[in-house]
This record gives sequence, structure tokens and C-alpha cells, in this order.
Amino acid sequence: MTAYIIHNSIQLQNSIAMLQVDLHGGAITDFHLLSNPVNPLSFRFTKDQMPAQNKAGAVYQGHFICAGRWGEASPGEIKAGMPNHGQPANINWQNYETNNPRVITMDTTAPLEGLHVFRKIEMNANEAVCHVSEIITNIKTLGRLYQMVQHPTIGAPFLDKETVIQCNATEGFSYMHANDPLSNTVHWPTIALPENEEAFDLRQPQQPFNSVFSFIVNPQDEFGWLTAYNPEQNLIMGYIWPRKQYPWINLWQHFEQGHLQYRGLEFGNTGLHQPFQQIIANNHLQVFGQPTVSWIDAGEKVLREYGNFLFQPPQGFLGVEKLLLENNELILVEMQTAKQFKIGNFLFNQHD
Repeated sequence: MTAYIIHNSIQLQNSIAMLQVDLHGGAITDFHLLSNPVNPLSFRFTKDQMPAQNKAGAVYQGHFICAGRWGEASPGEIKAGMPNHGQPANINWQNYETNNPRVITMDTTAPLEGLHVFRKIEMNANEAVCHVSEIITNIKTLGRLYQMVQHPTIGAPFLDKETVIQCNATEGFSYMHANDPLSNTVHWPTIALPENEEAFDLRQPQQPFNSVFSFIVNPQDEFGWLTAYNPEQNLIMGYIWPRKQYPWINLWQHFEQGHLQYRGLEFGNTGLHQPFQQIIANNHLQVFGQPTVSWIDAGEKVLREYGNFLFQPPQGFLGVEKLLLENNELILVEMQTAKQFKIGNFLFNQHD
């Protein structure tokens, strides 16, 4: 196992997989098996695609974090220089040397947000499994509302019309109805297009329709989870996290000329992609009984964590039914057969 820096990136590699982080914006830009070079996190915006207030900083790519806010800042915040999706994804991060070759530690201080983010990525010794923990600290003298959304986005060649998304989402709403979600409730995984009420399956959408769909994680489950499976590449990428920390799943899909270009497999403490003033004005501090913002007091530290994995299933695999975490073992259950596959050892620091 080795960890090393190339240019502005850090790489972590064991005998099974390689993970890469870009210090400009802090995004995880590559996670692939050594036996299969396909990188699910190949998504990357150009500078021209970035919002105007973000163009001077890092571009959106791979798996970045929305720390402080998810989506647009308010008009006054934009005028003051606040970028969309929070400042940490737009600025430089610092890497710290460790004595553990299986670990990356890095941090950034976002003065406009008044937040410090410390991240630790630990890769299992002989498995394509990573545990990521992030400590958010309010460095200001006033408490504040904040949002925290993990924003992994998949692209080609891993993303194609055959790629299937599975998760333990339940009820939710489309971004276009964010001002009145309770009157426009949808249920995972079947959605009706508003123009003609034609139903389509969010697990594998074929109809061109650009939107974000936000769902709450099944309240009966201790953990939230998401997987993306490409049968042709014979590759699964997945995430698991404590539901209490991230009770929302947010699925972004973007088509161009009828072809699916990006799918955001996002999860966080909110399902509302709006400035705080709009959330408060609409009386949406909670939706479906779940908070859409969190409070962090002056000087307070908050730990949030998740797991990320890659898995190459056997030929003829029928799809993902669910993920389980039993006795610190991450298990994938196959659809129809209920066959269980052990992905690797995994332990959360805080999940009760």
C-alpha cells in the first residue's frame, strides 16, 4: 500500500485499487480497480460550465463535497463572493503526511463559510473499500445553519444507458417542485414526467429529462446506501453511511442531445437545493419529517462519515438488492437470488 503526491493530486493504492484526490477543490477524482481501469468518477466540468461566481476556483469533478450549503448562495452572499455549493469545493486543500500508508489526511479552511473541514480517507489493506470521515468545525464566534452534501457524480464510460442505480430511498420530490414538495410527492423508483405523466424508472432512466430528485432514506434503516452497476463493465461502485448523519438521497441526471451525460449519486443532510433565506421563507426547515438544514454552534465540531467501495461481481450477476452492514462486514445482496457477497471489513466511528 502506498500514498504519494503527483503534481496537485494525492494517490492511495493497495494491491486491489487506486484512489486519487485533487487538492484544488478537494474532490476524489478517480477510484478504480487495478484489474479494471474504468473510473466511475470521471465527471468533470470545464471552467465555462461553472457558475459565474465559481469560475476563479476549482471546477466540479468526481466526488466533491458541498460544505456550508448545497446549491446557490443568496444574492447578498453571491455579491460578497460566496460560490455555489459551498467554498470548500472551490478552494485549495492541504495534505498532511501520515505514518500510515493506508491513510490520507487533508483539510481546508473556508473563511467565507466560517468553516474548517478535516478529512481522513482510509483504504482497507486488501479490499477496494474506503472509509471517509470529515470533521466540520465552525471557526466563527456565531452559530449558523449549514448543509453538508456528498456529491459523487458518475460519467462515461461507466455511465451509459445500461447503468442501474439502486438505493434505499422512499418518498421524495423533483427539484422543480422544491417550493411545494409535500404537494408533489413521488416515491422511489418510479417518477411521472410533468408534461405528459409518462412514468419512468429512476434506476435506469431512458427518457431525456434533466432534474434533481430528492428522497429521504428509509426511516426504518440505520444506514443509507447507494450503488451504481454497469453490467457491460461488470463493475459496481457503492456508498454506505449512517442515516442519522445523512438522511437524504439526491439524484441528479443530465441529458444532452438525448444521451445521459451525468448522474449525481448525492447524499446529505438536506434535500433542498436552495438558499437558506428561501428555505426559511417557505417554512421548510423540515420536509417529510426530516431536517433540511443543520445547526453548528460557534466552535462546535461535527463528525460525518461514509464508506465507498468497488466490486466486480461474477458473470451473470442479476443486480443489487441491498447493502447490509453486519458485524462490521459490508455485504452486498443480489437481486432475486438473495445471494450475499462480502465486500470487506468496515467500521463507522459514530452511527448510533
